[in-house]
Amino acid sequence: MPVYTNNWFEITGKANFEKYVLPLKEMSDLNFLEVGCYEGQTSNWLLNNTNAKLTVVDTFEGGQDLPQEIDLLNRFVGNTKDHESRINIKMGQSQKLLRDIKNTYDFIYVDGSHLAGDTLEDAVLAFRLLKKGGIMIFDDYTWGAGMGFYDIPRTGIDAFILVFGNQLEVLEKNSQAVIRKM
Repeated sequence: MPVYTNNWFEITGKANFEKYVLPLKEMSDLNFLEVGCYEGQTSNWLLNNTNAKLTVVDTFEGGQDLPQEIDLLNRFVGNTKDHESRINIKMGQSQKLLRDIKNTYDFIYVDGSHLAGDTLEDAVLAFRLLKKGGIMIFDDYTWGAGMGFYDIPRTGIDAFILVFGNQLEVLEKNSQAVIRKM
């Protein structure tokens, strides 16, 4: 039985995943990418509700808004053990690892660093891996109220959408931003 220390996915993400990811489950040979997987709650939802293979990219060190976590990799592996044959774990900095990935993906979830510059770089690097017609969801679009402009994901997400706007369609903006690659 998975052990999670929070319920963020249920609160902020599940509705968008049901709306935009569940329709993909009818496709064969699905490939998903998750940038920032934390404890595996979203990973488990994706794998429980589709037949996808999932690549996760994470430092497994926590983040600027979380305490440094010593056992995060073991917690993720333990929480997702029922799906281990369908998960490819890439441990390290997303800005380095995403450059080396050769696969393309039907769905990408970006939920790594919350710093604007990191979010922007994750978006640019991940977008090139997204198949045409693929869906990308950015978490924490409204996170960090009252924080500095450069310390919140929204700044990076909005910059990405502005620059790549002629290559994507914005499907929704709520606590998450959802786009489709054209």
